[in-house]
Amino acid sequence: MRSAFPRWMRLSWLLLAPIGSLFAARIAWEKTVWTWTRGPQMVGFSLMHIHPLFGIVGIICSLLLMLWLIPALIYVILRRHVCSKAEIAMVVLSLLETVAIILPDTLFAH
Repeated sequence: MRSAFPRWMRLSWLLLAPIGSLFAARIAWEKTVWTWTRGPQMVGFSLMHIHPLFGIVGIICSLLLMLWLIPALIYVILRRHVCSKAEIAMVVLSLLETVAIILPDTLFAH
């Protein structure tokens, strides 16, 4: 079966996505729910002080996934006729993670 992505892209995504997605979910939680219930936050402050290793590795994985999106979108556009649903899901999940990270911290403040 042909794939739109080369093997290195699929493997790198499989290595980066689990931790990067958990980190992005935690940051999104702090930006939305905690900001609504507790007021303005220093997003990521408690995470970095309670679980610094997860915070550092999460930041690195999230940033690498954002960079991963650049060639991934190029491959999806150029090879759209052989793109599988799994590859589309990989791109969509990475886009959602990118949005969660780059949204302004004060967007959901009262």
